Amino acid sequence: MPYLVRSQRALLGRMVRHLLGEGITQFLDLGSGIPTRDHVHEVVQSVDPSGKVVYVDIDPHVVAVGRDVLAGNDNATIVQADFRDHDAVFATPEVARLIDPEQPLAILMIEAFVHISDEDGPAGIVSGYRDRVSTGSYLAISHCSENEDLLAAYQMFERMALGAPPIVNLRSREELTSYFARLDLIEPGVVPIHLWRPESDDEVDRNPDQVQMHAGMGRKL
Repeated sequence: MPYLVRSQRALLGRMVRHLLGEGITQFLDLGSGIPTRDHVHEVVQSVDPSGKVVYVDIDPHVVAVGRDVLAGNDNATIVQADFRDHDAVFATPEVARLIDPEQPLAILMIEAFVHISDEDGPAGIVSGYRDRVSTGSYLAISHCSENEDLLAAYQMFERMALGAPPIVNLRSREELTSYFARLDLIEPGVVPIHLWRPESDDEVDRNPDQVQMHAGMGRKL
């Protein structure tokens, strides 16, 4: 589990750097968690100090801590909202201040759907954002696939007396690929996270083809 968390953060950095190279300067990170070290705003603003980043999380504690982390950064903020409702997200003052929906932007959904049930319709959530953003925008998604070892890892919550393990929703690579409908899927497609445009041999040194966490990025044409 810690290995996957580190690998996911490395993936996020690679995706953001790729998007910056494509001229994207505004980012909306859904289900972000606390924007700690090497998170989106640090990667973006190390390249373009004027780059805009809005984090979205539903947890008020996460948002409160995030606001402390981002204090004094006029080009990055965090908003408390349920990202399942894209209209509500775009209606928040923070998003309205920093994000211009008429210009290309990046929607980041990095492991955002693990706690989203099938009844919530993750594919519909993705399509809602796809239809909401302008041509030339990108959607980047990662998601865990069904894996007994990964499910067992979540049992650590009980073993460490952290309470009941969270309810997780794991989905196949094929289902994740279907979320990119009506988007131009960027090479190398939907692949294990270590194989999405690795920048060094260190990122592919542990049998990456066996990692049951996949990622992809699509561009709206």
